[in-house]
Amino acid sequence: MFPVDYVVNCARFIRLWIAEGFVKQQQQQHDATAEDVARQSLTQLINKNLVHVELVDFNGMVRECRVHGLMHELILSKSDELNFFFQTSPTQLTNLNQTARHISIQNIGSNNLSSTIRSSKAHSIIFLRNCRIGKSVAPEILKCKRYKPKSLSELHKLETLDLKRSRLHQLPFEINKLSNLKYFIAYSDTNFQIRQGRVGKVEESKKVGNHQPEIRRWDALCNAIEQMSLHQSLQIISAKEKEPLQLQSMTSPLLLYCLRLQARLEKLPHWISDLKCLVRIRLLWSQLSKIPLNILGELPKLLELFLYKGCNGTQVHFESGYFPALKILILEKLDRLNRLAIDENALHLVEHLFIGSCQQLKMLPSDICHIKCLSVFEVSLMSKEFVRRMLPGVDEDHWKVQNIANVHVYIINTEQQYLAYKLGDSTLLDSLN
Repeated sequence: MFPVDYVVNCARFIRLWIAEGFVKQQQQQHDATAEDVARQSLTQLINKNLVHVELVDFNGMVRECRVHGLMHELILSKSDELNFFFQTSPTQLTNLNQTARHISIQNIGSNNLSSTIRSSKAHSIIFLRNCRIGKSVAPEILKCKRYKPKSLSELHKLETLDLKRSRLHQLPFEINKLSNLKYFIAYSDTNFQIRQGRVGKVEESKKVGNHQPEIRRWDALCNAIEQMSLHQSLQIISAKEKEPLQLQSMTSPLLLYCLRLQARLEKLPHWISDLKCLVRIRLLWSQLSKIPLNILGELPKLLELFLYKGCNGTQVHFESGYFPALKILILEKLDRLNRLAIDENALHLVEHLFIGSCQQLKMLPSDICHIKCLSVFEVSLMSKEFVRRMLPGVDEDHWKVQNIANVHVYIINTEQQYLAYKLGDSTLLDSLN
């Protein structure tokens, strides 16, 4: 259904499989979910080189993939034989196949297609728009600009509702009538309201995001999130950087894998310590007086920790015995940080360390040598003194990073260009002078 070389998000791909009934759970896999079975099938296709991997997540999971060109041609040929799906464009809608199970309409514009496709018996219709960038083509699914709540309640068999970056400003009440809804995905770049009682039946939502929520509705937001008991990813982004986020009344979403809180925090929500399945946490704008690393460090499966304007303290100390699984550590824009301490047995599995825009941190701590698995170290927009001390043959701190396979430095030159260097580049010293 997708154009040649179209990069597909694996989660979307799997939801399409499940919706079409392609995923059958075997008796010996009674404990596995439909998503697990579908993921196994996708992995088999990848291992047989029938599907090409485009993007792998931080935890090693395939996030995006595409079908090889020759395989795409074979699929098109077989689909024509089986009348499985019909591929067309808005200019050819007069020839719309009325019996195809699926329809893919490419190069879509502003055409009003509702009257044309209403007579179709297709199970699914995908609208695609091609955006040319240089020599490459980046197709993307076209988002609906207008939405009629009454039409939503008529979709009795709807299982997936995807409202990512739509122009909706509030969740429609009609969502409660969707008794078969399993997957609810919603986040927006504008103010998006989730009102209490509107997500009572959406118990298996996997990803929830709320950008710029109304501050007066924190309790309603907490209640709504609690009712979606099986969601795996949660993002909450405040409209104002200094407006405090109030999530203390929420109980722990135990199955949460990924959490992003982008707002001022008076203190870390108490329920975070209960997130035993959490693999990624991102805290932005939180400006805590002290990062409770002892709480975050006891999360047994945490693989990535990202702190951006995360604390106002002058010291960050990673003690031994914490962060048993952490592989990625990002520290950025910690304006008052002047000392970074890492105990000998701390961060022993970290492979990727990023330190950026921490201007008060003048030198790299010798403790970085305690991170035995570190293979990528990135330094961005740090003071010239900090970078100069690491240069080989120039200053005394090079020994601290000489055993790290990849050390990258990012700076802004006098022409306000963001430049990237490897530590051994001969031009790096000239750019620091």
